[in-house]
Amino acid sequence: MNKCYCFFSRRYGSRIMESERSINRLILLIVILGLVYFCYCFYYATLRWQEDDWNSKPAKKIDHLYLTDPDVKAIHERMVAQDSRLSSEITIVTAYYNLGNLNKGKKLGLGGYTPEQYKNWMSVFGRIDNPLIVFTDSQDVIDIFTESRRHFEPERTKIVPLNRTSLWAFSLAPRIKEIFSLPGYPSHDPNTVNENYSCVMHAKFELVSKVIKENMFFTKYISWLDIGLYRAIVSEKHIFPIRLPPGFDQDKIAYSGQHKFDSTLSPYQIIEEDKTWVGGAMFLGRPEVVYVYTQDYMRSVEKLLSEKMMSTDQQVIYIMFQPSFPIQPRVDIQIYTTHSTDDWFYLGYTIKETWDFHLRKTASLLKFLHSLL
Repeated sequence: MNKCYCFFSRRYGSRIMESERSINRLILLIVILGLVYFCYCFYYATLRWQEDDWNSKPAKKIDHLYLTDPDVKAIHERMVAQDSRLSSEITIVTAYYNLGNLNKGKKLGLGGYTPEQYKNWMSVFGRIDNPLIVFTDSQDVIDIFTESRRHFEPERTKIVPLNRTSLWAFSLAPRIKEIFSLPGYPSHDPNTVNENYSCVMHAKFELVSKVIKENMFFTKYISWLDIGLYRAIVSEKHIFPIRLPPGFDQDKIAYSGQHKFDSTLSPYQIIEEDKTWVGGAMFLGRPEVVYVYTQDYMRSVEKLLSEKMMSTDQQVIYIMFQPSFPIQPRVDIQIYTTHSTDDWFYLGYTIKETWDFHLRKTASLLKFLHSLL
């Protein structure tokens, strides 16, 4: 009897000890995860503490170009003459040229972007209450935008069939392909691998320039918007406008800030290390300022090609603002960022969040007034 009692006591005691060890291991795991999370939060908090005086720089003025540059002069005179008739809205410009499946957005070798994903993201444009101009050479894309925008007034949507072969940006493909094929050239798929992906990034600036120069808009502001910027809100249903972001500088181009600007980098280093400063999915500004910016961008692309270097718009922008680059931009960029290094789409979402906050505030006021009745 005593032997049985001792056996069960030892067995029961070992179970208790094993249970205690399991609990201790669980507590240790929770503590470790808590410390990792604390370090993660502390790291991003320190990023916000770092000084970034980029936006404190005074804006470059382009008034002298109204006298010396015929195109800028014509655009400015038109804006002044039509000022009383122009809407204070922002005209949105976007485009889609099918490049097939892209090795972009992959994690652990999985994923990538497909034409079907882009078409799904296009649905958000059916809820953006702004004048919209769309360029494409795909009939199915024309059909998608026609259907998704049919509840807006017809004049708020302009769909422009435009073959990629007629664009300056796509004419660069053979030269870009040659550069990407150079022995030892940095390989970042698709940025420095797929020449057509590089081309479609440059097309943003050509198309916005075309819209401004050909007077295809009737608003005081203009913006480029990537098809996929609002991918996170595809499932939402409500309509929203894109308005000027808080604190917008009329003489600058607004962008999402991705990393702190480093003025010591060389053009090749930016391409080799796939460095980014701003997120290229959205930019906006006054037409005169945006036009000058697009011209400087396209000149910078040609300069880099002549030096056997190329990547995407994000690298070109970083390069053209380097103090050592021979083509200095005539306008400045205004950064919108949380300093988290993951603000690719921050500009677009902070604009939408400002509108959503306005709606929530209005709804709360209406509920309060209704409660008084």
